[in-house]
Amino acid sequence: MHRIITIIYGLLALSYIATTLTTAYSWSFVHKALPIILLALVVWQRCCLPKKWLLLAGILSSAGGDMLLALPIQNSFILGLAAFALAHILYALFLLQWLNLKRITALFTCLFVVYLIGMMFLLIPAVGNLQVPVKGYFVVISAMVITAMGAQTQSISIRFGALLFVASDSLLAINAFITPLPIQSVLVMGTYYAAQYFIALGCIQLAKEHEIT
Repeated sequence: MHRIITIIYGLLALSYIATTLTTAYSWSFVHKALPIILLALVVWQRCCLPKKWLLLAGILSSAGGDMLLALPIQNSFILGLAAFALAHILYALFLLQWLNLKRITALFTCLFVVYLIGMMFLLIPAVGNLQVPVKGYFVVISAMVITAMGAQTQSISIRFGALLFVASDSLLAINAFITPLPIQSVLVMGTYYAAQYFIALGCIQLAKEHEIT
């Protein structure tokens, strides 16, 4: 990804994260989604992968989730969760065409299963009547991670982005349901913006590897 785009993306992300440490303002939900919308524009212009519309729809669904979570509306958390669940489904469907399960190591599989069991053990007793949506969300994010880890590419960007997405969602869930985290907005949004950047970067690199840009 071009250095100027990376700098603009970083500045937009950092500027929003900075606002979370101060008093909220009425248009913060738009500010929150701007870095992700920028990624969608870059992917649309620079990437010619098959079924690219799935990737773009996933990025835009993430932007929608960002805004829904930030808006002071009824059921904003559930609506935002649904938007991000859709994003993970779209990412997984896009990456499925490049999936090679032989690239997923036994060590990673064991570690990821341990992570899932641990998160379920922590969250399920704490989420109350949200057990079904939370379980469903972990299913779809797991599908995204599996397709990302098995993607037929030499770049580690997609894999790194997927793992950062898991870290961001885990921090968000722990803060929301288990215990408040210090500077949680910095931790959650920092890992989230990095995750989306590396997923988009990895997809652009994937296109270059297959000579279809």
